Amino acid sequence: MKFELLELREDRIRYLLSGVTAAFANGIRRACMSEVPVLAIDEINLYDNTSVLFDEQLSLRIGEIPLRAEDLDVFSQPEECQCGGTGCPGCRVDFMLSKEGPGMVYSEDIQFTDPGVKSAFKKIPIVILGDGEKLVMEGFATKRVGKDHTKWQAGTLCGYKNQPSFAISEACDGCGKCVEVCPRNILVIEEGRAKATNILECSLCKLCIGACEAAAITLSPVLDSFVVSIEGSGCIVAKDMVAKAASEIRKRALDLDAKLAELS
Repeated sequence: MKFELLELREDRIRYLLSGVTAAFANGIRRACMSEVPVLAIDEINLYDNTSVLFDEQLSLRIGEIPLRAEDLDVFSQPEECQCGGTGCPGCRVDFMLSKEGPGMVYSEDIQFTDPGVKSAFKKIPIVILGDGEKLVMEGFATKRVGKDHTKWQAGTLCGYKNQPSFAISEACDGCGKCVEVCPRNILVIEEGRAKATNILECSLCKLCIGACEAAAITLSPVLDSFVVSIEGSGCIVAKDMVAKAASEIRKRALDLDAKLAELS
């Protein structure tokens, strides 16, 4: 297996993975979306809500706000906690939200008992309060995974594609029709022939092949090489998300191996 980093940001990572199967690349993608544990608001108690939104609508908005923890590993998932999931500082973080209008209630108005926990983005709008309207609630956040509920989904835009293999034969006459139809603008005419400037951006749509009257273009996917793009909700750094996803896959593979060994 070969790994080549193409792009790295706090919320996005893009890399080239070679020498693997599609199932392996897809396993990383799925694990990023459903197996990486993060914090999200689990339960709330509404004491006062005179805003224009129903309690259920507010609950949905609050639950979908991505949360960021300075050290996520200090928290356990409820079912793995020593308290047995009844609720303790090791598996839950309490919060309080109290605001009176007029004005907008933002995600930064949620105050957690743990100073290391906060909303990933400060200005996510929750509700507009009119003059004299109030919103008072409390509750707690827990650490779970995306397969339990989408609010615990660490990865959002996660996908992969085969690495394209592109070639131009001597039959190319430099007509430029392939350049005109390319939706990714990766083809140019240099020295009287077509040339790909950034083949990894190719979507394998093959419009260039249809436009080439000389049949000079060969385009095919590399079956064991993939361009993987992983983008998160902001609750965890993208590179850490991929690392945790790979670690979870390894853990499950070892558990399966141990169970199969018991049966043999």
